[in-house]
Amino acid sequence: MSNLESGYKAEDEIDLFDLIDDIKDKWYWLVGTTVVGVALAVLYALLATPTYQTELVYKEADVTGLLQLNQPRLKETYAVNSSGVVIRKGDEAVFSLSPSRALTDIERLFKSGVVKRQFYTSLLLENNNEMNSFIYNDTLTEEQNFSEFFRKLHVNSSDSNGNAEDDGGGLEISFELSDPDWATAILNRFGLFVLAEYERRVKYRVDIAVSGVLEHYKTWEASLRASYNAGIERRMVQLTEAANIASSINQQQPFFSSKDTSITIQPPLYMMGEKALRKEIEQLSNRNTGVGENAYINGMSELLWNIKFLEGLVIDWSAVEYVELDQAAIVPLRPIKPRKILVVVLGGVAGFMAGIMFALLAAANVRRKEQKSAKRKAKRPPHWAA
Repeated sequence: MSNLESGYKAEDEIDLFDLIDDIKDKWYWLVGTTVVGVALAVLYALLATPTYQTELVYKEADVTGLLQLNQPRLKETYAVNSSGVVIRKGDEAVFSLSPSRALTDIERLFKSGVVKRQFYTSLLLENNNEMNSFIYNDTLTEEQNFSEFFRKLHVNSSDSNGNAEDDGGGLEISFELSDPDWATAILNRFGLFVLAEYERRVKYRVDIAVSGVLEHYKTWEASLRASYNAGIERRMVQLTEAANIASSINQQQPFFSSKDTSITIQPPLYMMGEKALRKEIEQLSNRNTGVGENAYINGMSELLWNIKFLEGLVIDWSAVEYVELDQAAIVPLRPIKPRKILVVVLGGVAGFMAGIMFALLAAANVRRKEQKSAKRKAKRPPHWAA
């Protein structure tokens, strides 16, 4: 092997110090590319549209805020057993709402596509040109505008472990927009919109629940009253027949005494005597309908009391607090995007790395040309041979 070939092999080996020397030799590539990277990053940071983010935070309300919806009688339902007695039904309730359930329901509404669309539509119907310039783009379809608008809305539960009921969970709603004032105003309005929608749904649920229980109560009342009246009619028919028999045999007074009767054997009714039979018929006929007869119907008084309570139920909706506003959306002081310092630093780093690569490539290109020139010279015949 010739000395020239061995020299080429040695030059093909990578040496760290040679690379450093190459970078130093082509330093203008490193400096120039770094400057370009920083300049482009600064230009982007200055020209990019800023994005502002504001946040709305709710947490579970105190139990006192839901007392109006958890009144004692709203937490009880009743049924009628086989004896016609009104009994309480276990764990069922007319209506009840816990703070954790309210927070969970409201979180679902914040995430609901239907509610979001209703709110977005209500904003557009205001025809506020200034606001619409930030939330509507004429070049996009309605669906694209809707998707783009609510892509900037984020709903998160502050309790990622799902222990909101144990630890007192929270709900964080954030919104991003290029204008800080409109971002804040829209997010606060969205919070009020969702709470108003939730209250509307709760009122509907309460009305349905109370109406349904009242309908059951009144059905039971009618059933108990019908059963009672049927029993009274049967009794009066029996007493009338017995009184007629007693009259036909001239049995005016009871034919027996308590000493003559057996516990297990009851004498015929006509043996009570016509006078007693007619008196019982008169008493049954004179019983007042309504309150007077209610005392004779098992469970009727309790049932009527609950009907009266639910019919006169009054809920002070202004005193109901479903969730507690922990933090209203406020105007952000600085944008979250772009992060100018970070962009400039990353631009400088990228330019620096690219500068190293370009410097090494430039040095390698020079070395390649030198090697080609040396090879061509080596192939030429010696001067003396010519």
